[in-house]
Amino acid sequence: MKGIEEQTYYEILEVSPTATVKEIQKAYERAKETFHSDSLAVYSLFSEGEIYEIQAAIEEAYRILSDEALRKKYDKSSLQTSGGQQWGKPPEVEETSLNKEPALSFTGLSFNVEEEIYRGKTLRQIRERMGVDLKTVSMETKVNMKILEGIEEEAVEKLPATVYLKGFLKAYAKSLGLDPQRVVESYLRFLVEGKKK
Repeated sequence: MKGIEEQTYYEILEVSPTATVKEIQKAYERAKETFHSDSLAVYSLFSEGEIYEIQAAIEEAYRILSDEALRKKYDKSSLQTSGGQQWGKPPEVEETSLNKEPALSFTGLSFNVEEEIYRGKTLRQIRERMGVDLKTVSMETKVNMKILEGIEEEAVEKLPATVYLKGFLKAYAKSLGLDPQRVVESYLRFLVEGKKK
């Protein structure tokens, strides 16, 4: 088994080089959960320092692969194909900032996943950046297109009662691989603040 420093970003997140942004997001969340410092699965296998190193590699892999421009640069300039497998990391992306949260960039919108306010426009930009159309989200979540449009348009008059809206937002968030609880809280906070103005 190769050490974390010998693995490509694709190997670290256990995704194919042809993986979509949505697949990368899900793989990142899975890896982050697996190698959480409180995880019993890794507690007896790795030292605290090794877990920290793995977590940093996961963050860096996600930062590069979730940004289209950085991913293209990574793929083009530094991955060398050898017998169908890709090896090596480019020197320009090897340096990691261990204390920095990954910033995602969706269609020119750059935001920190820990601090972003998930409002309708943001959700639409994330969905479009992932290449997912609203009809697909509707079919996957079983949420009516009109409601999804209302959520994205931030059209308060089109939105259902809060108790139903929470469920629809959770389903929407899950379909995009986002944290459902954070999306619900952030979206509702945005609506309340909007009413105050």
